[in-house]
Amino acid sequence: MMMPSAPRPSSSSSSTDLTRVVQWEDRTAWFLFAGALAMFGLSTWVIAATVPATTTALVLLIVFVLWIVFIADYLVRLSLAAGARREFVRTRAFDLVSLVLPFLRPYLILVYIWRLPAFRHGSAARQRARYLITMVIFSLLYVYTASWGVWLVERDAPHANITTFDDALFWGFTTISTVGYGDLVPVTPLGRILAVGLMMGGIAVIGVTSATLISALNDSIQRRVERDAR
Repeated sequence: MMMPSAPRPSSSSSSTDLTRVVQWEDRTAWFLFAGALAMFGLSTWVIAATVPATTTALVLLIVFVLWIVFIADYLVRLSLAAGARREFVRTRAFDLVSLVLPFLRPYLILVYIWRLPAFRHGSAARQRARYLITMVIFSLLYVYTASWGVWLVERDAPHANITTFDDALFWGFTTISTVGYGDLVPVTPLGRILAVGLMMGGIAVIGVTSATLISALNDSIQRRVERDAR
């Protein structure tokens, strides 16, 4: 005897569930954006090895608590999604990935910039500003992440000259800006692979950011011309 299958949630029910998720995100966006900035700053402080020994445990505890807050936020939103959980997981996959992979956690800043109500529900001009700000910050975080990776694989290598996180950041920014002084270079195979990735990705990131900025300037000029013509 065939058992009746469970009824699928209606599209209107799924839409209502996702609306609840968006409302929650609107209410918590600024708080979580501040938390993402704090976690990024404190983590960098620890990575750069400039935290006083007496403070390290406290800083790590704060970072851990912030991480738990982000996990709790994800679980709350997942529960609010109810009948639209598959859609929620699909459209917010990066949230979950960034909570699992430490090197992606700095990019939580971008996630919450994108969800700030002032940008999310703003005018077309604010949407363009959101996109431009996102691209600029992504460029900086891209260099940060690549530099972090190079530092991790280079710091203990024989004859390495990128031995501190400060050195790695300096190398990263000189590399992506095509200045490349040559005084700091990766010596390990993996470090060199990451360097090539930074160079190739940097060309794309700078190109897209420049194109976005030029487009925003052109739109601004066009609107001014239209106003003057009235």
